[in-house]
Amino acid sequence: MKKISKNITSNLTNSIQLHYVLNSLTMLTAIMVVTMTVLAQGLIAEAQDAEPDVTRDMRALEQKGAYLTGLTHRIKAEDSLMQKILSDAVKDNVNLGQAAGDISDVLRYTLVIKDAEYSRRVPEAMKKLTASGYKVLKFHNAWGGKFYQGINVQLLSPAGVKTELQFHTPKSYAIKQASHGVYEIRRNPESTPEEVADATIKSIAYNKQVMVPSGAKAIAWETI
Repeated sequence: MKKISKNITSNLTNSIQLHYVLNSLTMLTAIMVVTMTVLAQGLIAEAQDAEPDVTRDMRALEQKGAYLTGLTHRIKAEDSLMQKILSDAVKDNVNLGQAAGDISDVLRYTLVIKDAEYSRRVPEAMKKLTASGYKVLKFHNAWGGKFYQGINVQLLSPAGVKTELQFHTPKSYAIKQASHGVYEIRRNPESTPEEVADATIKSIAYNKQVMVPSGAKAIAWETI
């Protein structure tokens, strides 16, 4: 009888502990979702305030042989931003606020330039932006890389809002769009090693199709 009573007590204790753990996890998840929502909405509101002036400045870069694309998605969607905040926090081992503060592509633009004019137009565009008060936080030239072809620039607008600008050729942009699915598999922490390996092979194959414009690998810019 004592043994039965002990087993019942033990099972009841374990059940209570499990219930407590599940409730705690549920509450923690809810708090995290609320936190990510608030952070994402704050970043989006900041981007929306800056967007008209930044879009005007980006449009000034357009001319024959160079055009902006993807403008309908120039402000990152809330659900995508929340996902990025969480994934960056896990990847970089930082809290959600720090992860949100490091995100630079809530407001983002893509300038597509003809191959023959690419190496001339990119420095021209950078000079125009810096002369207008933009500061260059990061200038990443990925031409010749395995997984991405193009130049990615992180800017600080005159109003102090982080803005991303990508420089592409028509082909590199088309490949970037076509390979987005395998990119997502590679960066998804829930992907299996086999899925990541397959996505990696496909990503490399995609980017081998892009021709590097003459002089593109040598393009550089000083950052602050």
